[in-house]
Amino acid sequence: MFLNMIQDWAGWVLMLFSFGIVLMWKHVRSDTKVVNAIWFCLLLRHAVTLYNTYVSTVVGAGMDAVTMHKIGVAMAASEWDYGLGSGLIVYAHSLGFLYRAFGASFFFGDELSVLAFTLSCVVLVKLVDLLDMRPFRVGIILIFGLLPSAVIFMSVTLRESWQALFFLLSVYWAIRLRKRPSVLIGSFLLMSAFCLSLLHNYLSRYVICFILISIYWGILGRKKGVRWARHVRFLFAGLLVACLIILAQKMELLMTVEQILELSKGFRYGAVTFANARTFYGEMLDTSSMFGFVTTIPIVFVQYMFTPFPWQVENVKDIYALLESMLRFVLLFFAVYSWRRSSGEVRSYYSFLFIVVLGLELMWALGTVNWGTAMRHHVPGYSVIVLLGAPGLILFMRKLQFGIFGRGKVSDIL
Repeated sequence: MFLNMIQDWAGWVLMLFSFGIVLMWKHVRSDTKVVNAIWFCLLLRHAVTLYNTYVSTVVGAGMDAVTMHKIGVAMAASEWDYGLGSGLIVYAHSLGFLYRAFGASFFFGDELSVLAFTLSCVVLVKLVDLLDMRPFRVGIILIFGLLPSAVIFMSVTLRESWQALFFLLSVYWAIRLRKRPSVLIGSFLLMSAFCLSLLHNYLSRYVICFILISIYWGILGRKKGVRWARHVRFLFAGLLVACLIILAQKMELLMTVEQILELSKGFRYGAVTFANARTFYGEMLDTSSMFGFVTTIPIVFVQYMFTPFPWQVENVKDIYALLESMLRFVLLFFAVYSWRRSSGEVRSYYSFLFIVVLGLELMWALGTVNWGTAMRHHVPGYSVIVLLGAPGLILFMRKLQFGIFGRGKVSDIL
C-alpha cells in the first residue's frame, strides 16, 4: 500500500492544493465561517476518495467510475482513441491527457472530481454575493456540500462533478451579463456553456436553449440601468444568436419535433435496457405523437424529481432516496415561496434560475426511468436548487429557533 501511495503523489498534491484554492479568492477567505464550511465538505470528499482508493469501492461508485478510469488509463497509454464523438469520450480523453502528464492514478482521478467541487463552491459563493444572499452563505454551502449522494458522485471519476461546475459557472456569467452586458462577459458565458456541452451528448442540446434564454434575459430583457443604446443591444444579441444558430446547424444540434420524439424514445429505451428493475418507476412517456409527448411529460417529470414515494420504499437505500427527494421538495417549496414574495428585478433573477434549472432537470427526466440513476442526474443542477430554496428554508429554521445556521440580517432577495 505504501508503494501505491507514492505512485499516487499527484493525488496527494491535489488534495493539499484543494484546501489552498479556497484561499485564493479574497471574497471567500475574508469570511472564516465560509472557509471552514468548504473545508469541512472537502474533508468528507477526501475521506471518500481515500476509502475508494485504498479500502473498497464506495456505494454508487462502482462500474461507471471504474470503467471511466480504465478508459482514461488506456487513452493515456495511447491504446484507445475514439476521437471526440461523445461527452463520455471527451471526459475520458481529458482524464487520459492528465494521466499521461501526472501518472495514471485512480486516486488522482478521484481528486480531480474533488477539485471541480472546490471550484464549484467558489463560484457558488460568488453567486451568493451577486444575488445579495450573504447572510445565508454558510447555510447554502453546507446544504450544497453535505448531500450524501453528491459527496460520493462528486468524489469519484464521474462526469457529474464537472457538469455541476460548468452549469453553475454558466449561470454565474448569465447573471453577470444581466447586471452589466459586455462582449467579454458574453464570451465567458459561451465558453462555460460550451464546456458544459462537451460533457454529455444531450447537454449540447440543452446548452443551445440555455444560451438563447440567457442572451434574451441578460441583454434584451433589461428595463433599467442599461448603459448601452437600445439598437446596440439588439445588434449584439442578434449577432450572438445568429452565430449560435449557425454553429448549431453545423454541429447538427438543431432538432425537429420528430427528432425530439425519436431522441427521447431512444434515450429512454437505453435507460430501460440497463435499469435496475427494483428502482424502475415506469416508462410513462408517450412518444407516439407530440400530443402524447406533451401530456405525459408532467407525470415523467414528477416521477423523476420525487420518486421513490413512501409506498415504494423497500430497504435502507430507498429510505435515503426518499429523504433526498423530500429535501428536494422542501427546497423547491421554499424557492416558490421566495419567488412569490419577491418583485421587480429580484423576481426576474428567481424566474431565470427556475427556468434554467427546471429545464435541465426536464432534459434528464426524459431519459431516466429509475430513481437510482435519477440521483446522479440531480447532481449537476442541485446547486441552483439550493440557491433558490436554501434562504427561505434557513429563515424558517431560524423562526423555529433551531439556530444551527446562526443569526444574520435578512437579505433583500427574499
